[in-house]
Amino acid sequence: MQPTFSSLGLHGAEKTATLQKTGPCPKWYSTWKTREFVLKGNFLYYYKPNTKNIDNSIVLGAAYIRGAAIDVTEMQGIKHVIVITPPVPRRAGWKDDETSVFYIKCNNESESTNWCRVLKEIANKRR
Repeated sequence: MQPTFSSLGLHGAEKTATLQKTGPCPKWYSTWKTREFVLKGNFLYYYKPNTKNIDNSIVLGAAYIRGAAIDVTEMQGIKHVIVITPPVPRRAGWKDDETSVFYIKCNNESESTNWCRVLKEIANKRR
């Protein structure tokens, strides 16, 4: 059974937004998919919302933020892209290379600056 918004206890998250993401190895023809993002604890979760009941929305993935490298870049002419390189691969058995990287596109510079600041705060926690 896939985890859902409610089964992971994502209510009361520190930060939420509608952003776009692309696959782990983006190319010039990459498709950016709109997803809902929820920052809770050390994880950034993303899901495609169930418009009838958010609690039943299936969580599609997550990035472990603590210890991650966080940067903002321009990619293939697309601005405001946050690059998250977690300290561990996102799936068991994957090599620690570009397959672990998350690419998230924000809507504007202010949003990318804000998200980057918050993500870096979590990434750099020492406890």
